[in-house]
Amino acid sequence: MIDAMAPEARRAHILKRIQREGRVSLADLASEHAVSSVTVHRDLQLLSEEGLLERVRGGARSLPDPPAQIETGWNARLREAAPEKDAIAAAAREVIEDGSTIFIDASSTGLALAHAIEVRPPADLTLVTNSPAIALGLSAASIHVIVAPGELDQHMRVLTGRWTIDFLARLTFAAAFVSAAGITLGHGLTTSRSGLADTLNAAADSAERVVGLMDSTKFERSSLMTIRSAAALDLIITDDRLDPALVTAFRAAGVNLQVVSGVAEGNDAEAD
Repeated sequence: MIDAMAPEARRAHILKRIQREGRVSLADLASEHAVSSVTVHRDLQLLSEEGLLERVRGGARSLPDPPAQIETGWNARLREAAPEKDAIAAAAREVIEDGSTIFIDASSTGLALAHAIEVRPPADLTLVTNSPAIALGLSAASIHVIVAPGELDQHMRVLTGRWTIDFLARLTFAAAFVSAAGITLGHGLTTSRSGLADTLNAAADSAERVVGLMDSTKFERSSLMTIRSAAALDLIITDDRLDPALVTAFRAAGVNLQVVSGVAEGNDAEAD
């Protein structure tokens, strides 16, 4: 039997035992702590209200283990190079003019750009996207959101397919903001998914200006198929972690490459 202790300590001890044993009766806990059943009942109620255990008849039991979250390509991409993507998005926001119509793809950097737009929305903007996450995350009254139809890839959280391509081909954008799995001078922007390549090409073909949003981790990575060459884009924005030698090489090849500096100092939107 344990001597009576402070209520907080007693509840902590009760919770630890229930988590260890799975289920414990009210009578056992009252006897162990030398307190009344009413006191233990109150302890269990408080712990239950905090979401720490589950009350059952005559006692309490531990909460079942939550199901493991299914790892998706989208979740993995959201964790990669987040500060760099925010800096790229801040620079890309400066490209967007009031009253324009733009396309933003279903990349994690595209989502960062959508956040930047939401924080400082244009006076009037029509935003087309193939990303459910981007569409649901925008609430500013001045942004008119249009979601492209298509087949939803649950793993990548992207809408693609013939419906998407046909829809985008009928529109006109002042700018299309796109990303990719990798970028090299030899193969350009690349992806492993043909449906995504066709979708991004349709958006780019409908745009007066195509802007690539490519963090430094994407450079010198090549995937299965080319979306389009790096030089075919009007602008590529990246972060200052990119190797200076690669910056020089891409610019020498005619690529309009904007390097956003200040990532490590808090995403100051300066660029060279």
